[in-house]
Amino acid sequence: MQQRRPRLLFASLSMLLALAALLLAACGGSSTNNPSSGPVTLTYWYTEGTSETPVILQLIKQFQQQNPNIHIKAQAQPFGEAQSKFTTAAQSNTAPDILRSDVGWVAQFASERFLLPIDQYVSSSDQSDYLPNALAYDKYNGHLYGLPQVTDFLAVLYNKAEFTKAGISSAPATMTDFEADAQKLVSSGASKYGFETSGASYFALPFLWAFGGGMIDSQNHILVNNSGSVAGLNFLLKLQNQDKVMPAKVDVTNGYTNMVNDLKNGTTGMIFDGPWETSNILTGSAFSDAANLGIAGIPTGPTGATGSPTGGQSYVIYAGTKHPAEAAKFVQFMSSTSSQVAIAKANHTLPTRQSAYTDSSVASDPVISGFYAIRKTAVSRPVILQGGELFNDFDPNIQAALLGQKSAADALNAVAQKWQALLAS
Repeated sequence: MQQRRPRLLFASLSMLLALAALLLAACGGSSTNNPSSGPVTLTYWYTEGTSETPVILQLIKQFQQQNPNIHIKAQAQPFGEAQSKFTTAAQSNTAPDILRSDVGWVAQFASERFLLPIDQYVSSSDQSDYLPNALAYDKYNGHLYGLPQVTDFLAVLYNKAEFTKAGISSAPATMTDFEADAQKLVSSGASKYGFETSGASYFALPFLWAFGGGMIDSQNHILVNNSGSVAGLNFLLKLQNQDKVMPAKVDVTNGYTNMVNDLKNGTTGMIFDGPWETSNILTGSAFSDAANLGIAGIPTGPTGATGSPTGGQSYVIYAGTKHPAEAAKFVQFMSSTSSQVAIAKANHTLPTRQSAYTDSSVASDPVISGFYAIRKTAVSRPVILQGGELFNDFDPNIQAALLGQKSAADALNAVAQKWQALLAS
């Protein structure tokens, strides 16, 4: 799903000196933790999609009005490039002051000393307002390195009108139902495809979990090539190659865009996707009536198991920032209850603060409430230093299976072999 690069070592003396200064500041040897006396400019890299951006820019404008001595230089970054670009920038001392980071990158960035610990800026009572699973990704080695903005996971997003046309009365509860419904959608002519996937491993994970597989457990045991994982991937391949309810060949370069657009225009009846995409999906011709968008939990597998990868985004601060106090103030504003409510209302995304869900406009949002109702299907991804790198080898092997170049077992065995080496590094 995302592009990731292996962990890199610091190569410049200047970076080491910056770290030394940071350590001195943390120990009271510098005044850099105090607000600057004059106007400051903070560079912020944000990674929201085009349809998600307006509310972010509005909040930045609001922050600047409240804090006239702090100017935010907001720069949009393609999400798929942000991890590698931040790594390169941090190594050359040119990183932005603040980054909207995928939760899977935080521990790695922190371990490489790219991030500023922010414990002193966030009270324990404030931390207690965050959903525990969301905040867990921002902690490393006993310190807090970020504040979560949004949390998310995958659900079945489907076209209710096409379900009705195909004679389907409700969302699929089991993978057996899911397969039958996908076949009905195609055979009835309700949609060209019953289901579509992007080709990225992130979107294949629900099949692995439903059949008893997984990624890596809490003891670092690799599960990605166990019998359940292989059965789950084989089920996805069956949908494609035998049931023929999916495109015959997944365009791995444009797979995500294709599956979203095909749901938007009614070409496909079902996809797995998250709340971040719903504001875009609702602009599609198939959803001129927003109530036509169905949201359901990932169907259960043969033993009743289910699972959807927990994701999300967090605000993190670069270790080399010259204005840590101002950066922390901005991060706290952007992750505040009021800001999270504003973002949720505009983008239908899931807040990470429990207090945000008490807002009536959030609680009544059909997309948010739809996802919130199935939140127990979410499964945390491995919170490990290598978490941001797990998909480097996962993606090409899932794609090889979908393209008919590898069997399910061979593809997942190749992933497991790479992960074993990664965990040992």
